[in-house]
Amino acid sequence: MAAHRGAWPQTRRSAGVRDVSEGVVSVNEFIVFASVIALASVSPGPNVILVVDHSLSFGLRRIAPTILGNISLLFLVALAAALGVSALLLSVPSLYDGLRLAGAAYLIFLGFKALRRAWASNGDASVGAPPPAVGAGRRYLQAFFVSATNLQSVFFLAALFPNFVHRDQPLGPQFIVLFSVLILVVGGVHFGYALAASFLQGRIGDRRFKRATQVGSGVAMLGFGATMAAGVLRR
Repeated sequence: MAAHRGAWPQTRRSAGVRDVSEGVVSVNEFIVFASVIALASVSPGPNVILVVDHSLSFGLRRIAPTILGNISLLFLVALAAALGVSALLLSVPSLYDGLRLAGAAYLIFLGFKALRRAWASNGDASVGAPPPAVGAGRRYLQAFFVSATNLQSVFFLAALFPNFVHRDQPLGPQFIVLFSVLILVVGGVHFGYALAASFLQGRIGDRRFKRATQVGSGVAMLGFGATMAAGVLRR
């Protein structure tokens, strides 16, 4: 989920979006929140690249743990945003920069790993060979940590959520509604990417398309990691 800034209203009451009589979350808020999340999710980021890579490597039927890993991280971020915890991390620049560097290193590691797989698949011995066995738990954790490395999107969501949470209303029902929207939209977009990748793989050819995607995902991961590290080191 890539970050989009300035896409949500600055004040709800001044814009006339919220009407207490309409319930926990108004129809207008529902539409605006879903639209912003959809736009952010469609923009390719490290988690989307991982979804595509896992769809091609392990099959569309095994993509659920990857998508669930992404959503689990978003759940923690949304909960932290609703409770105001995210502001604490931003108030400690050294901790924030340390997390960004760790995330950059992990993305670079995954990038080299994808390129190594693509290089290995270029040999004749790999033709028709099944993909290495990777358990659902490992795929879930990999997706969770990849989503965590994309701190720009993490703080985008942390900044977005409070705009739709009303402190004068019970937080529980609001969080349930908003997070349900988040699950449906992000999960739907990520499954759409996985479905499209699987469809193209069948049309273009399994081995050739998979290798091209592995190269592309490896280069993209390296790019994301290098950009993130450069942003920290320039400060």
